[in-house]
Amino acid sequence: MASAINDRLQKTLNGLNVDSRLSTWLWLLLKSQTSHAAPRKPEELKELVKIGELGSPGMRDRMADLIQKTQGSVEFIEENSALFLLPEKDLEWITNNKRQNLFISRKLIEKYGYQPILPPTNLTGRDFTIAMVDIWAIEKTHKSWNINQIKFEWEQHSRSDQIFKWFDGSDIEQRLETAWVITKKKFPLLAYQENAPKEKEEFIILLETQSITTSDKILLMESIKKRWSQNKYRAKLTGKKQYNFILSEKAINRLDKLADKYDLRKTEVLEILLQMEEEKGIYIPERKALRMV
Repeated sequence: MASAINDRLQKTLNGLNVDSRLSTWLWLLLKSQTSHAAPRKPEELKELVKIGELGSPGMRDRMADLIQKTQGSVEFIEENSALFLLPEKDLEWITNNKRQNLFISRKLIEKYGYQPILPPTNLTGRDFTIAMVDIWAIEKTHKSWNINQIKFEWEQHSRSDQIFKWFDGSDIEQRLETAWVITKKKFPLLAYQENAPKEKEEFIILLETQSITTSDKILLMESIKKRWSQNKYRAKLTGKKQYNFILSEKAINRLDKLADKYDLRKTEVLEILLQMEEEKGIYIPERKALRMV
């Protein structure tokens, strides 16, 4: 838990630990009064606006001034913090993982009809997600149950990450390029809404924003890996041509034995023999000479 700052705001709310999390919640709470609270006098609204941007120099002092000037504010803030703020331990599972934060935000909106807040530009990642949970005005016991439910769903959801383990191999950029080509064909709407992903996590997030099911993700990855193998095979054929010819059974047996003996493919055996004969010129002239005798 972050330590409280021993300043005017902390002294004004001496019954609370006014750390960065609580000061963010307080800033959002005070700002919300301009549009969600009961009608206020113009001079009171002016004071609310004067608290400035989140994290701006002097913000905490300005909030302290406002609280001190407004009768009953201390009691109101203490009551609301007791009603709505969950213990830190209930939120420890939330990290700065972008995908996790998007998942939580989406679940809050989809499952519980949460009205998303418009965040300040400097409130991002885990801090923003925690602020969303903190400013959610539902009774704490109910909120705790809902957040634990989202935690369970995230744990279940993230188990499917093994589907995308293939991206952990080499050539990540080329693999993502192949994935993007196939994904656009399977889910055309993505091509209009998203740019090509540059990282594995970005690709997974892209699929999740379209609520693509786990079974569809599995089928998609199978198609991607199949195309990747085809591309690799075609690349190996560059500079090569296919020839169809008939070999005697004796020649086939010799080719099989040489391939087994040296642990090579049959095509590799043939290429080596052809190269050595071209360079040394020993066996074919000798065989021709024997035939002429």
